Amino acid sequence: MKPKITYKDSGVNIKAGNDFVSKIQPYVRKTLNRNVLGNTTSFAAAYSIDQEKIKNPVLVSCTDGVGTKIEVGIKTNKIKGLGIDLVAMSVNDLICTGAKPLFFLDYLATSKLNLNYHSEIIKGIVDGCRLSSCSLVGGETAEMPGMYKGKDFDLAGFAVGIVDRKKIIDPKKIKGNEILVGISSSGPHSNGYSLIRKLFFNRNIRNLNNSALINSVMKPTKIYVDLISSIQKKISIKGMAHITGGGLIENIPRFLPKGMGVELIEKKLPKVKLFKEIQAKSGLDFNEMIRIFNMGIGFVICINSKDLERLEKILKLKKEKAYLIGRVIKKSEFRII
Repeated sequence: MKPKITYKDSGVNIKAGNDFVSKIQPYVRKTLNRNVLGNTTSFAAAYSIDQEKIKNPVLVSCTDGVGTKIEVGIKTNKIKGLGIDLVAMSVNDLICTGAKPLFFLDYLATSKLNLNYHSEIIKGIVDGCRLSSCSLVGGETAEMPGMYKGKDFDLAGFAVGIVDRKKIIDPKKIKGNEILVGISSSGPHSNGYSLIRKLFFNRNIRNLNNSALINSVMKPTKIYVDLISSIQKKISIKGMAHITGGGLIENIPRFLPKGMGVELIEKKLPKVKLFKEIQAKSGLDFNEMIRIFNMGIGFVICINSKDLERLEKILKLKKEKAYLIGRVIKKSEFRII
């Protein structure tokens, strides 16, 4: 008689998966509100928008991951913050439309599920959802031996939000000469980590014990949901950009109408030690740096100059650092002065 080969023998533990779902439920429930119908262990999630009381509701959706920052997190055992990164990368994109986040879903794939280890990631996702005032309504965890090895894992996230059709941010309202205000980042956020790994971690094992460096590169991505919501109540925002892959050069023009461009004031950008170290170690010029990194600016809003004083009061109240980094110009180019 041939010996039985079980699913567990192939590297997949169904019981561990069920135990993981049970373990994370108390954390997930912290994000739920009365709009979530049923439970989060069903085949799909149901979410009511009746409470939103929006006359012309439009759903907005987006998805993203964390990228190679995950590898640095694994090496340095800083994985909880990666859950916040995952939420931030989607919800910060979503609010650029003028929408507010409603709910979030995650996907976690790994070689072998470890209840305590991987639940830390879910705790981070929960923290990110609570900072975004959205519900974690579901997700998927997959054991994929052979696809991943050892502690390797990957993450993907999916956010859905809502906005009144009349309040969608419309680039057509930008006429030129509006000012660009940059709001500070918490660090590199989740971009440029293939270069960061190569510069600091691939050949220098000692940096894995450099707490100052690790803390600076592993700070979770800042979530701007609450701040932007507060600003929108007082000021007409004409455009918004979440500064992710492509840096300042590629992300700011994404909200501009055809024929418009950007005049960026280099000296107005914050002076961040980590980015100075990256530039010195890599030898990249300024143009290359701002195409890869946020350079200390995680989010940019475009407003009329007459609203600047009011904006500054809101930012001061929120204890946020912001910088007048440039303006919109009536020429399709990215000009650095």
